[in-house]
Amino acid sequence: MKRKIPVYQYHDAWQILARSNRDNGVFIDTASEEIMLRIENVMSRLKVMGDDDSRYFWIWAQTNNRERKWLRVRTAHYKGFHYLTLSDGRYEMAVLQNAESVYSNNKQYREDLKAPLLALEKHVKAVVDWICEDPEEYNAYVERYLPYHNRSGDIPRRVLYSIDPDWHDSKDDERLIRGLEAVKASEPSKYDKITLRVYISIWSSAFRVIARIRSEGSDDWYDKQRLNDAKTMTDIELFKRYNSKGRQVEGLDLDSEDAYEVWYGGNSAYHCMDVTYARIHLAPWRKEDSEPFRFHLYFGVYGYYDDVAKIAIALREQGITLVVDEIDSILKILRQEDMVGFRPWPDKYMDRDGVTSQMWLPHIGDVSREIYWKIIKNTTWHKQKKAWPNE
Repeated sequence: MKRKIPVYQYHDAWQILARSNRDNGVFIDTASEEIMLRIENVMSRLKVMGDDDSRYFWIWAQTNNRERKWLRVRTAHYKGFHYLTLSDGRYEMAVLQNAESVYSNNKQYREDLKAPLLALEKHVKAVVDWICEDPEEYNAYVERYLPYHNRSGDIPRRVLYSIDPDWHDSKDDERLIRGLEAVKASEPSKYDKITLRVYISIWSSAFRVIARIRSEGSDDWYDKQRLNDAKTMTDIELFKRYNSKGRQVEGLDLDSEDAYEVWYGGNSAYHCMDVTYARIHLAPWRKEDSEPFRFHLYFGVYGYYDDVAKIAIALREQGITLVVDEIDSILKILRQEDMVGFRPWPDKYMDRDGVTSQMWLPHIGDVSREIYWKIIKNTTWHKQKKAWPNE
């Protein structure tokens, strides 16, 4: 690269990253906001790349030992709410806001970001100038030099496991496949009405499976206590102790459909029908009032797929067949018929962005150099979305 791009010091980037609150953002002062809006204005010279009038591209910062760190800068706005994100991919993200987001329950206020934002502005302006003058050169440079850890790529799960069997931590796949195939082939259990007693009975059966799973090989006192309670408590006692809204059934008629509706209506499926807090959910559902209820087991977060499989299989063996909403995705994982996605910002939820599950690309040290380069070679890497000037 022959262009004179002002050196952006990673120390300046870290002043922003270290003051970030990834989940809820940072609410900045007026002086910092002015600089952030100037950065947004500079980036408005580029074509819009996503929702909320967002634009983004890669920049780079230099560490004290002259190592290059790649960072993605993004600006966007929506109805007067402006924000800027800065990320080095795997570890940090800063979100700077000029208004308090409705989603921010843990707000942070910062008024010490003026100097690092000025340094960022200078570098962003130079890179935007480059993109506007010669976009092909800039995009080719990024495509050539951007590290793999900052890229997205897909690899067949079967290939990944063959390269490094340590990624495959389940020794029970064949049994789970047979069990889930039986669940899928069976008629789901039907219920003409749902009362608290019916729901608690099914929920407790599922919870006892989780208690057993969590206790296997664990020395944690809570896991041991939960298993003991699962063995000794009645369904009602277990529900009141371990369901996040279980104590709210106190005083309600357990055999009344109306009482069930009162309990459910006062909460939400997200936080009263969870077998594992906010992760694995169990809910009765029917399309039409004339139809019977069926219990649906669903989750979404990749790390719980084997727990869901074990619950469904165990309950079928007890005579209760559930509808497992993600059963086809789970079977693909177990059969190794799906794709794994390496992402600089992996999503914990399943079936996003064309792959069943996402994760960070391992570093050399996490795996051997030989395994690392085999993974790189067998991964199909996505092309970077190009930053392009406005017409």
